[in-house]
Amino acid sequence: MILSDSQFILWEAKWRKILNDYGIKYQGGANAGFTVAQLAGDPPLDSAARQARFFPRDVLTDIKDAARKAMVQIPPAGVTESIFTEVKQGPSEPFASFIDRLTLAVDRQVTDEAVKSYLIRCLAFANANPECKRVISAMPGQPTMAEILEACSKVGTPQNVVTILGDQVEKAVKEALANFQQRQCYQRGKQGHFKRDCPELAKIAGSLEVCPECGIPTCSA
Repeated sequence: MILSDSQFILWEAKWRKILNDYGIKYQGGANAGFTVAQLAGDPPLDSAARQARFFPRDVLTDIKDAARKAMVQIPPAGVTESIFTEVKQGPSEPFASFIDRLTLAVDRQVTDEAVKSYLIRCLAFANANPECKRVISAMPGQPTMAEILEACSKVGTPQNVVTILGDQVEKAVKEALANFQQRQCYQRGKQGHFKRDCPELAKIAGSLEVCPECGIPTCSA
């Protein structure tokens, strides 16, 4: 990524702030005493060779990590970025794509590393689309983000569509059966069948004499 002049100014300010946080973390330990100027490679530590001799390996790793974190926080040139709480999953957007966008926004806008994972987890559910919310809500216990990603990755697949259709059909059948069982027979006033299927009528018809001429019960031809 090539930074513009204004982006570089922002990046350096963020980088030095993160280096200062590392310096505070070093207090009381083996790396105590390093200043922001030293960590940033200001003269006389302005060459890679001098830094390699002067800094322990774990400090060099922290310096690189600080540079990466600062770089992530720089928004693209000419782009107005929405606040991270407004990053929402589209109706047909893969859940993984949504999480990538959410994570990037949180990384850019939130500097407290301790709360980043908590924010991402909360917003992963709150800003998911209805189908992914249904999947997450059905998961037992406290699923990990990896488990949520795996479960939601199946949304929209043929297997998921079949499952949804099956649930909808089962629900429709149950509702139809419930409605049927509430119907009353107009002949006897009982629930669970229609007049044409009334067992009482069948008993009555079976007890009548049938005319041998026309086959109609009680016919007097």
